[in-house]
Amino acid sequence: MTKTELIERQRRFEWDLARAEHTRAAGRLVAGKTHDLLNLVQIVKLASGELAKRCDATGHEFIEDLTRAARDAEGQLKSLMEVARPEHVVTRGPAVGAAVSAAVEALRPTIAIDLHLAIAPDVASELTGAELTYVMFGVGLDAAAAPRLELLVRDRTIDDSRWIEIVRGADVPAPEDGLSFDLRGVELVLARVGGELSVSDRRGGGSEVIVAFPALR
Repeated sequence: MTKTELIERQRRFEWDLARAEHTRAAGRLVAGKTHDLLNLVQIVKLASGELAKRCDATGHEFIEDLTRAARDAEGQLKSLMEVARPEHVVTRGPAVGAAVSAAVEALRPTIAIDLHLAIAPDVASELTGAELTYVMFGVGLDAAAAPRLELLVRDRTIDDSRWIEIVRGADVPAPEDGLSFDLRGVELVLARVGGELSVSDRRGGGSEVIVAFPALR
């Protein structure tokens, strides 16, 4: 895969990522507005109960219609909220070691990489195969100007939690003005699963990128 093909693939993935984020943002907005409407419906139901104590038979018929409409609206709004803010379901992605190895093989025609795997073959995460590939391509493209990249993939236990770390070393300086465009996209993908990314100067020169995200047991 050429560098141009890699970049085009990354941009297509980012477009899909942006659309998914817009959908989630719209869902959060709808859920918030729906919650406000549910509060108004609850006020109508409470007020109807109080009015029923103070009106005649004709008024009772009107209040029954009002109460029935409020119950129907409450049910429909709760259904809308479930759609707008669905429950998060943990989905197990592919084995990280195998997915990283496949991505590195796709990168090697363009970027020289030394890969070291120190991870059990069955360790997985919530990241999908497409997301793992995007992460690896982003980490590689960020330092594509370096003569060679060093990649270490390992799983660690930190505070009784199991994490996966991808450490990339390269003979390119760490950016002084924040993350590169490629790494900002990687950071967004990691945020979905509670992961994080850091960039620092490497001892002896160059830079080090650490991508970390939770492993699934």
